[in-house]
Amino acid sequence: MSLRFFIGLSLTVPALAAEPTPDAAPWDQTALGLFQDAHRAFAALPASDREARFGEAVTLINLQPKTDGNLDGAAELLTEVAATDATDDLGISARYFLARIAQVHRFEPDIPTALVYYRELSTLDSSHPLAQRAVVQLALIDLFVPDLPPVDLRARYDALQVRGRSLTDPAARRDFHLVMGTVALRFDLGEDLALDHLLAADAAGVVRAGTRRDNFIRIAELARRLHRNELAATYYTRFLEDFPRDIRRLTISERLAAITAAPPSGP
Repeated sequence: MSLRFFIGLSLTVPALAAEPTPDAAPWDQTALGLFQDAHRAFAALPASDREARFGEAVTLINLQPKTDGNLDGAAELLTEVAATDATDDLGISARYFLARIAQVHRFEPDIPTALVYYRELSTLDSSHPLAQRAVVQLALIDLFVPDLPPVDLRARYDALQVRGRSLTDPAARRDFHLVMGTVALRFDLGEDLALDHLLAADAAGVVRAGTRRDNFIRIAELARRLHRNELAATYYTRFLEDFPRDIRRLTISERLAAITAAPPSGP
């Protein structure tokens, strides 16, 4: 299994119902949620095998019950992997998982440490999906700081917008624009700005049905308020076609009828 394919799986690996397969390759076992088997397989590989050490760390993170000892061991292994080469596939992946340990796996989150890794990765001119996903994580942390002065929020937002223009990974682009659109709405940075980001997220491909459904409504409602009736009608229609059983169907149908009857306006 390619490392990049595994990285995609490892972000959302479910514990699948599967019979243990001791002879399977450890990445395959990891993808199936067989973390104990995979961990033993990785640990048995030579100490000089850098990818095996990365795999050993990732499986340690996922072993249940989660313990500080396992997380410390995973962090030590990932630090060694990154120390060899911090900017190749394994080095970038190791730094991203070090950030995730600090942010979400510790019993007491260490956000400053996570930010160090995310900032480092976000500055890389790299097509690596985890380097680009670090930009999304940076936005989620940096833009939701409690009581952040509006001028500081806007400065961070504008800086992230510049960085976001170079994202090429579809999943990173999608999530980045969803975050930026949400922030623009929540902190009153401008409905036009929010609409641009939510449209960009849709163009990148929103896969999850619930997120796609809500994004359709947000786009349509913003377009309606901005008197972009043709755009609003497009997204109201997409909502009705894709989600025929949603409880908001009557309201959406009424709004679609109202703007369809109105004279054309807006760009």
